[in-house]
Amino acid sequence: MGLTWKNLGVLFATLAASGVWLGTSWGDGAPVPTFSPVSHKATAMECAACHMAYPAGLLPARSWTRMMRELDNHFGEDASFSPEETLAITRYLVENAADSPRANERSRRIASGIAPADTPQRFSDTPYFRYLHDEVPAAVWKRAKIASRANCIACHTRAESGSFAEREIKIPKE
Repeated sequence: MGLTWKNLGVLFATLAASGVWLGTSWGDGAPVPTFSPVSHKATAMECAACHMAYPAGLLPARSWTRMMRELDNHFGEDASFSPEETLAITRYLVENAADSPRANERSRRIASGIAPADTPQRFSDTPYFRYLHDEVPAAVWKRAKIASRANCIACHTRAESGSFAEREIKIPKE
């Protein structure tokens, strides 16, 4: 069997098709979310009223429990809800936390890097975040459009849908 144009065509078509399939989820062109986006209506609505509704898989259950218990001083603000709403949101966050049975592999990796005695209140305080962002210069965090390590959506263009893929990062210039 010699090298023919037909053989080359079949080879290139196969390589192109496999490259498209391997580069997407299930070959449909849609990226796979890194974390499940917030699917609980009250959690999404209440949290996103002030900031991005962070996926529950970014922190362990003990962190979410403490955060919800201290809403009267939520990073300097009173973010209190009704007792019923607080219970429902807490339940959703705990059931979907980084150390819950529902956690995906990446969330479990986050949870495993946090010492049992630690209860981080910010994902940016976790060893996992520091590892992933260690190459970001301090000056970048001070840019007006970023302003804080907590502002995921400033650089991660699909963070609100749970996707933090590196190919979707666009760091603001100012």
